[in-house]
Amino acid sequence: MNFSIRQLRAFVATARVRSFTRAAEQLHVTQPGLSAMLRELETQLDCRLFERTTRSVALTPQGEEFLPTAIRVLKDLDESAALLGQITSTQRRRISIGATPLVASSIIPEAHGRFAALHPGVHVELQDLDRNAIYERVQSGELDVGYGAFLTTSSAIRRRRLLESPLVLICAERVSPRPSKWKDLGEAPLLGLPPENPIQQLVESHLRAANSAMSVEQRFNHLHTLLAMVESGAGVAVMPDFVASAASRYRVSFERLRSPVVAVDFYEITKAGRQGSGLLKDFGGCLVQAFALHSGKR
Repeated sequence: MNFSIRQLRAFVATARVRSFTRAAEQLHVTQPGLSAMLRELETQLDCRLFERTTRSVALTPQGEEFLPTAIRVLKDLDESAALLGQITSTQRRRISIGATPLVASSIIPEAHGRFAALHPGVHVELQDLDRNAIYERVQSGELDVGYGAFLTTSSAIRRRRLLESPLVLICAERVSPRPSKWKDLGEAPLLGLPPENPIQQLVESHLRAANSAMSVEQRFNHLHTLLAMVESGAGVAVMPDFVASAASRYRVSFERLRSPVVAVDFYEITKAGRQGSGLLKDFGGCLVQAFALHSGKR
């Protein structure tokens, strides 16, 4: 037999939720990819693990028998990997972190500077990635921790809410007056992030709820492009207030949006079962301090 850990995770996730679609979402893989892993596992074991119908997924007797073993094997592997990862991290005096581009370009630099003052001998490796890549690399152990607005999680990931960041209107400095309520935003051109970005989705859902006439006229992949375009007068943007650190180099101003106040939850994710690290705890604390500094919450 030559099956993989990913196949075991696919089997256990599917057995727990009894749905290929939900299991694929939890593991951040496509449904065809999940199905392919399960078929290969069944081939390796020379038996069917699931009874598949158009409406339900159920374990076969062989699947029921195999499930406790698969859970135990994954638990043992996760615990061993966590211990080895902790030993390796301590020996190398390094941590590897992943952050979504918006966070990596706005708040991580300040947090890194604070952390370096606490631990001058520790090397911090930063990877700016999209959310799915962060999930995958934290789960595999390639990253020690991930930071961002992670709205979903899975049994393989431990998610901890660090703080919330209110949404603000960002305008060129010369723009006046600046509305502070969602319903008063008017028809100014809205500049935004890609439509699949969860922060952008949150912004647009509240614009619809407020019956605002605003619509996204241009979208940008990078925060600094968006801020430069706001500075030029091309439009306005709605972003979490933690981007203030990145925005300080541009001639833009912020106005807290109210009625309602909407905040983005910001999370730390680590691999489930992995023992906590003092270095990661300290870096998380530095992030919270950096958020507080740049959102004016001293």
